[in-house]
Amino acid sequence: ALSRLLITNTPIKVVVLNTGAYSNTGGQASTSSFTAQDSDLTRFGVAHIGKQEDRKELGMIAAFHPNVLVVQTASAFQGHFMKNLMEFLNYNASPALLDTYTSCMSEHGIADDAGNRRARLAVESRMYPLFVHDPRKGATLAERFSLDGNPDIGKDWTTTTLQYLDADGNTQLLEIPFTPADFGLHEGRFKKHYSPLNGASKSMPVHEYIGLSREERYGIVPFVWSTDEAQRLIQLAVSPAIVDLTEERRRNWRMLEYLSGLHIDRMNQEHLQEVEGWREKYQRSNQERESSIDAIARGMSELATASNAPLGSGGGMTETPLPMPRSGKQAAATKTAGAGGVVQAAPLVSITEADMAKCTNCKTCYQDLSELFEKTTIVVDGKALEVSRVIPGALERVQLTPELIAKAARIADDCDAEIIRFNQPQ
Repeated sequence: ALSRLLITNTPIKVVVLNTGAYSNTGGQASTSSFTAQDSDLTRFGVAHIGKQEDRKELGMIAAFHPNVLVVQTASAFQGHFMKNLMEFLNYNASPALLDTYTSCMSEHGIADDAGNRRARLAVESRMYPLFVHDPRKGATLAERFSLDGNPDIGKDWTTTTLQYLDADGNTQLLEIPFTPADFGLHEGRFKKHYSPLNGASKSMPVHEYIGLSREERYGIVPFVWSTDEAQRLIQLAVSPAIVDLTEERRRNWRMLEYLSGLHIDRMNQEHLQEVEGWREKYQRSNQERESSIDAIARGMSELATASNAPLGSGGGMTETPLPMPRSGKQAAATKTAGAGGVVQAAPLVSITEADMAKCTNCKTCYQDLSELFEKTTIVVDGKALEVSRVIPGALERVQLTPELIAKAARIADDCDAEIIRFNQPQ
């Protein structure tokens, strides 16, 4: 019935509070539940391993009705949620569907105050990626699909930082890939799939384990990192169902990346890199040719000096020496100096290491402009703090479009801690 409605041009709004369970009848798994998910009615049984089928992706199904605006979002990502909620409300050309991740505390097995935090982690772990399908953006899927708002687009997993105490009681940080297996560890609906790892077993982190063939996996126990009650670092073995969940969510994320045209962006980037490589080779070849001409000119001058012959003798040649040809580097330096006298422009945005400790972790910068900013964890006075930073090397990789520059300027102005420095390109 929903599909029949979405194929029409009726500007109806459909809002889905997606808990992934039958929340009103005991939390039983449904077609929208995740692989390995269990309800509270069977959570502690050992015979049932949880849902075995892949999850039905309502947002993706709706997006393949060509004229439907689809927003898959989470209120924990305030910028993405509010911006696309307004687009959803103002879209009147055809049906629009808003599918938002919704925590169900009792059925997910989480604390009453953990809903917003768990929604954010669901996005970061690729359990529930953000995306928008907007028919107004173009004729192709790559133009219509947008993954803006997700962390580390182009990578299978983003990273998180695990805080623990070492043998001396000092706070230490361990950076690990944040997978669905790490997400499920802290929810009751996946609780039965984790157990202490036997130290004698040959083990491997689950994100590495899923990269092995079935033959290579034999005898290896996949695990995730965690901490015990004393905040000591431990390893927990995961069940085959959690391995299936991790693989299925990775497939879903890669499909979304493909639909959004990421492969086209990568191809264009590789083409630009190849063109730049050939340009550098051409410039080096010119410099070597000019260096050879310089060497020949010097040699002729030395021969003329050694023979005591005047430089202008014979043929009516002028005695005024010709200017020596400049090398490519000299020409480039002159050209740079002529364009305003600036040899190297300041970075578009920056956050100093001294200012990172002042970050209030309002999340605006790395949620709204994940191309340039990322979340990280630092230790200040023995305590771990989540802060934002500029992604190392990001400014060399991204193309500074007017839209990106305007967004960076706005984010710098909105920074609560006033630590983001913005430099307008000349």
